[in-house]
Amino acid sequence: MKKTFFLALFATILFACSTPSEKTATTDTAASASSCVKEGPDVDLMKKAITAYASGDWATAASCFSDTATSSHNNDTVAMKMSDRIELFKKQRESTGVVVDAGTPNLEVVTVPTTNELYKGIKWGHAWINFKNTSKTGAVSTSLTFVSFAIKEGKIIHEQVIYDAK
Repeated sequence: MKKTFFLALFATILFACSTPSEKTATTDTAASASSCVKEGPDVDLMKKAITAYASGDWATAASCFSDTATSSHNNDTVAMKMSDRIELFKKQRESTGVVVDAGTPNLEVVTVPTTNELYKGIKWGHAWINFKNTSKTGAVSTSLTFVSFAIKEGKIIHEQVIYDAK
């Protein structure tokens, strides 16, 4: 009995002191795989949309979104058509004359498996942007903004934007 006890104790100590093996990253491309990337065509699409917004290039901004794309900002209770949102941006920029600098946003695209037909084929892009806005008078303000993009078939189909509106 003593031998069995000491053998079990020795095995427990041996396993407890061993270093667990590290998991290696896989490039599993099965439909059930999740991924998070910081480069690629979807990240480039987000960069293009953000850069176009910052520079006031509304045609390029519109080209990043599907024809039926929607947009929600902060506490919007109803999503707005992206084409209407872009028209709103145009008017705001014309009336205020603000110059926008998007700096270098932090971007990622996440793909998660789903069995829900509504979300199949959608990738989720996330952007953290520190916008620097310069008014006509030269006053500078910054706004940390978070944007979540729903991307499907190379187009943004929805954006959810969160920022301090003060």
